[in-house]
Amino acid sequence: MFRGLVLKTRSRLLVLAVMLFTVLAASVLWLQAERSRDQLREQVMLQAEKRSLHLADAMAGQVGVLMSMLDLELLDLRREWLRDPVLFDPIARTVLNALPAGLVSHASVVDADGYLIYNSLGQEDLTYMGDRAHFLAQKAGGDEMHIGKPVASRLVEQWVFIVSRPILRDGEFSGVIQMMVSSEAMAKKLAALQLSDQDVVALMHSDGTFLARSRGNAGAMGAQVASDRPYVQDPSLKRGSYRVKGHVDDVERTYGWHRIDPHGLVVAIGLSDAAVMAPLIPAMQRGRVVMATLAALLFICGGLISVLLMRVARNQAAAAASEAVRLRLFESSHVPIIVMDARTGRIIDCNMAACRIYGYERRSDVLGATPALFSTPTQYDGTPSKQMARVFIAQAFQTGSNVFDWRHQRPDGTQWDGKVNLMCFESEGRNLLQFTVQDITESRQAEAALKDSEARLKEAQRLAHVGSWELSSATGKILWSDETYRIFEVDPATFEVTYESFISLTHPEDRDWVVNVYREATRARRPFDFVHRLLLPNGRVKHVRETGVSEFEKDRLVRSVGTVQDITQVQMAEEALKRLNEELEQRVADRTREMTVLNRDLEAFAYSVSHDLRTPLRSIDGYASLLDADFGDQISGEGRSYLERIQRSARRMGQLITDMLTMAHLSRADLQCERVDLSELARSVVADIVGDGEAVRSVEWHIEDGLIVQADPGLMRVVLQNLLGNAWKYTGQTPQARISFTRQSNDDGKPEFCVQDNGAGFDMAYADQLFQPFKRLHAHHEFEGTGVGLATVHRIIERHGGQMRGEGKVGQGAVFCFLLPATADRG
Repeated sequence: MFRGLVLKTRSRLLVLAVMLFTVLAASVLWLQAERSRDQLREQVMLQAEKRSLHLADAMAGQVGVLMSMLDLELLDLRREWLRDPVLFDPIARTVLNALPAGLVSHASVVDADGYLIYNSLGQEDLTYMGDRAHFLAQKAGGDEMHIGKPVASRLVEQWVFIVSRPILRDGEFSGVIQMMVSSEAMAKKLAALQLSDQDVVALMHSDGTFLARSRGNAGAMGAQVASDRPYVQDPSLKRGSYRVKGHVDDVERTYGWHRIDPHGLVVAIGLSDAAVMAPLIPAMQRGRVVMATLAALLFICGGLISVLLMRVARNQAAAAASEAVRLRLFESSHVPIIVMDARTGRIIDCNMAACRIYGYERRSDVLGATPALFSTPTQYDGTPSKQMARVFIAQAFQTGSNVFDWRHQRPDGTQWDGKVNLMCFESEGRNLLQFTVQDITESRQAEAALKDSEARLKEAQRLAHVGSWELSSATGKILWSDETYRIFEVDPATFEVTYESFISLTHPEDRDWVVNVYREATRARRPFDFVHRLLLPNGRVKHVRETGVSEFEKDRLVRSVGTVQDITQVQMAEEALKRLNEELEQRVADRTREMTVLNRDLEAFAYSVSHDLRTPLRSIDGYASLLDADFGDQISGEGRSYLERIQRSARRMGQLITDMLTMAHLSRADLQCERVDLSELARSVVADIVGDGEAVRSVEWHIEDGLIVQADPGLMRVVLQNLLGNAWKYTGQTPQARISFTRQSNDDGKPEFCVQDNGAGFDMAYADQLFQPFKRLHAHHEFEGTGVGLATVHRIIERHGGQMRGEGKVGQGAVFCFLLPATADRG
């Protein structure tokens, strides 16, 4: 009985022990299972935190590319507006149509005064926008894209936020060009991430104001997150994560965020706790049911195994879900993404966007390669690419990320510039590097062109000795170009340029005048242009020309801009020219006095010739005539020949004196120009020449009608008397003489008047002697004359400002032509 009792007791004890063990084991396993569930929750939430951060990085890259694209389009629109505002509208519509559908509702232009002067919707609107935050930010200076806070647009009846850039004309603010980005369209792009129906993707301004939200976008507009968000508290932070209830819907979420440079926009991706834990809830419930039904040690072991298997399964499911999301985002991203093993330096993964930007068609061409495959041998500063890559990778490991410019090369040899965002992370015990790339070739080329333009401007200023300056009315400081410092001969490192220091370099005698000129031009709001002197520190004096204009904002003087040109050499040349002119005037006056004396001497000589020489000539001729009359019968034939030669020589000498005095008189006589009919004048001269000799000689005359000139009639009679008289004289031995006076055109197409005959002519070898006084081309016994006639004609034509020429052939005649200007010069 006792043994039975013992057995019974032992059985009970055993049962109790089994029960206690069962309870204890179940309790231990239950507590262990609950602890495992908590740890699993923590691990899942940690993975969700990392996943949200990776998603935020990827989405930030896409939004950054989108913002860069909008910035490029703003730059294109600004360039087209500055080129021709009239042709701007179709270009703007083309640009807007090329953007993703619905992303930008319209574009507009605001002038420098803040009035809306253009919008692509075609609506006339002069809305004043001068008090808007984005306009004031652009007007304050700089040339950067500004992203404003969302506003409810009355034009398109939806929420938009404005992206804008300043319009700069010759470096001066001329207005703002802006595009209205649809918040709803941006929200749809954020929603394309295809997360669960409780997750959210938000794009926020740097101060936490919502710009777009993938869920409940309309309700988020105008709202601002709490100030305890890390990206609001510390604007210098670039990325991070946190857990908090949603600002709009109070849903508990794990947020990963990334700040986009340089705009400061923040992309935040919130994964809801319920969505993260949803895949694990059924398994956890099943575990509780299994643990509740365990009554024995066998089920405890089975339950333990099941729990372990479920734990492994849950871990694998979570990892697989995370990997699926990552791959979906990775492959669908338009941002080139490369993943590289930090230890081997080889690429282990990339998306197709990376293949395209690097110039490859397949991922297999890229996987396993090193970044040297895409890089030029050396970078911008000449450093080998491999050496530079090691430096950037080391910096990324120190700070977590690194952004730098890199020179790339495609398989066809094309080189291009890219901005690389390098980040390091750890996965399964491996140190990995991920970098995204943006093609910045055009922006770098634009920067290089701008630097080249600035260099050419400096060189042009240096060559032209022209500097530029800008005076700020608020600070009183002046900005000088390099050439301006050279003109004033001061050191930019030590000389502080202010209005007062500029005046101190002005010559003391010019300072008050310069101040008054600038003050009066500013008061009258007109440009100024004046010349003054500088007194340099070394005591030298320079002459400079100052030009400029002042700019006003309503009644307030904002600034003055202008140029300064070193005209010292020009001033010295002008002073030298002035002295030379004064010396030349003195020399002319001296020469005039000398000519006056010479003319008096010539007049005295003419008087002497006229009176003193004619008296002995008349005596010679008279005594020769008396000798012939009184003793002619006593003179032999040879003596009579000598006597006749004496008489002829005396008469010829008298004629020479007469012609010489006539030519001198004609050279001094004043011109009395009037309308002269040369045709009538020629006929009158011919009548005088022919006289009674018309019956003796047969000459064919041809005088053209309507030969009208503006000249001195008396002198023109002398011209025709000599020319027609010579033609009459030198055709004296021609049986059928022809003489004409006509108008012809010379080689230059100008009209000239010609006297032509078919008489004796002359040898052109002696043409240079035609118009020289007392030069004859024929012997005295052949044709009479003194050789003064053509010289007289030449002098008269020159005094009229005309030209004279002659041509001839021996035995075939000659032609003498003269050309007169439309209005004869008085000389």
